[in-house]
Parts: sequence; C-alpha cells; structure tokens
Amino acid sequence: MILTVTLNPAVDEEYVVPEFRPGGWIRATKSSRSPGGKGINVSTLLAQFGYSSTAMGFLAGFNGEYIRHALRAFRITTNFVHIPGETRTNVYIIDDTGHVETGISEAGPAVSPEAMDRLRKVYRRILQRTRMVILGGSLPPGAPGEIFAELVHLAREKGIPTVVDAAGPPLMAALEAGPTVVKVDHRFMSKVMGRSLTSLDNLIDVVSGFHERGVEWAVVSYRTYGNVFFSPDGIYLALADRKSVRSIFSASDALLAGLVVAREEGMSTEDTIRFAMASAWECAAHVGKGIQNRKAVEEYIPLVELEHLS
Repeated sequence: MILTVTLNPAVDEEYVVPEFRPGGWIRATKSSRSPGGKGINVSTLLAQFGYSSTAMGFLAGFNGEYIRHALRAFRITTNFVHIPGETRTNVYIIDDTGHVETGISEAGPAVSPEAMDRLRKVYRRILQRTRMVILGGSLPPGAPGEIFAELVHLAREKGIPTVVDAAGPPLMAALEAGPTVVKVDHRFMSKVMGRSLTSLDNLIDVVSGFHERGVEWAVVSYRTYGNVFFSPDGIYLALADRKSVRSIFSASDALLAGLVVAREEGMSTEDTIRFAMASAWECAAHVGKGIQNRKAVEEYIPLVELEHLS
C-alpha cells in the first residue's frame, strides 16, 4: 500500500478570469473546487494513473467532511484524525490574459499535542501494511517542526522508502532523517544556504551533499519549466517547453506522482525522469488539477529535453 500524509489539507478553489485586476469585481469564466494539500494531490493523481493509496493527516469541520467524501469518490482510502476547527481553504486565480497565477493560502486549524499523539498511533499502525510513504506540504499551527523527520525515521526503521516534498525548517529536519526521495524548490534552498542557486554549478554543489544523508533521489526545480534530478545513476537536467504551459497549479505534485508510478513499475533512471517530467508537463498544459489520462502523459515523454550532466 502507498501512504500519503497531508498534515495541513485544504479545499482548493480555482478561478480562471479574463484579466485579474486588484480592487475590482471580476466574473470568473471557469471555476473548480477540489480536495488539496500535497499528499492528497498525489493520492488523487495516483488514482488517475490507476494506483490505489491511503491518505491520512488532519481534517476539521465541514471542509474536512467534503475532503473525505471527495477522496472516497476517487476510491482513495482515508484514515484522517479529526480535530476541532475548520480545514483551510486555498484560493488560486489564473489570469487568462497575462498568464499569471495568484494564490492565497490560509494557515489551517491548530493541532493539539493530543491530536499529534493520535496521528502518530495511526501512522505506526498503517506502516505495518505500507510499502511507500509520501509526506508533503505545510505544517498546521501547533505541529512540531521536526514531525516529517520523525515520520521518516519511523518508516526507515521498517525499511519503507519515503518521499518528502516540503519547505523551510520541516524539510531541513527531514533531510537529516534521510528520506529516499526529496523534492526541493531551488528558491527555498537559495534562501536557506545564503547563496545564489540560479546557476547549475552552484545548485549541483549544494544538493550533491544530500546523497551523503541517505537520499537516493533529489529533484530540484530549475528556473520555471525545468528540474535537476540527482539520481543513483548521475545528475540530469530535464526541461519542458514553456510555450505549452497553461497553469503550474499542481504540476509539482504531478511530477512526484510520476516518480512514484515509475518506481512502482521499475522504470530505468532516464525513463523515470522522462515519465515524471511528462506527468508534470501534461498537468501544466491545461487549467485544472491532475492529468487527463496516462495516454496524454505518454505523448509528452519524447518531447522532454534530457541532458546527463554527470
């Protein structure tokens, strides 16, 4: 079983507008509502690829019930801990003229120490039948900053590979625990390291040290439409064509789901990278979260520009 952990889920509301101008009243040409949060997004994408998963984390209020029912409609098993308050709402606005995306994210409901203990118990129980764990997203108020590291450590004790897609101190703590795969935004790493990572040389120098901590794969965003993959077989630069990109709303989650699918199917290193990039590219080529279908993803595979750097 594949387990996704989303500690701070959200209801994602997406609006497409002809032209976004602050201070005015704008009528949306298209809108959608969906369960969100990185782990939940990956579970939804895996379902679109035909893979089942279990989603866990914290849910609260009416939004929490909506997320639970929406995930079950995708045939995703849910095992959330319920807490007081209301699960947050995130709003995304896509300017169809200027091709600019604007996001507004709420903090989420506070999590008590007792709720954290309940989540730990659920997590330990589910690990007994789990073959991979995916952890991602922001932390809700009250959650300890080292929680991802703790969950990675518990999985490693049982020999279960882990995937982490996070930012800030929670990511840095998780790195010390040695996850199997990490997804990193180069802008965040640049701030943490105090040095520019806009050049490939600097980026490679910083991220190459991840392998020493037990990380097998590190994926780092490069500019807007590319990623650098630090794999067991070397370092690769993969690029997509920016002209075909419509919305990068959930492209990063699609990339992660593509990596997981490739790992499940035993693809080679280069095929894994191409499939992950194609998943992100297809997702970004249209408005709305997720992919259309696997066939649509596979059409992008030969279009991925791939260079073996070292």
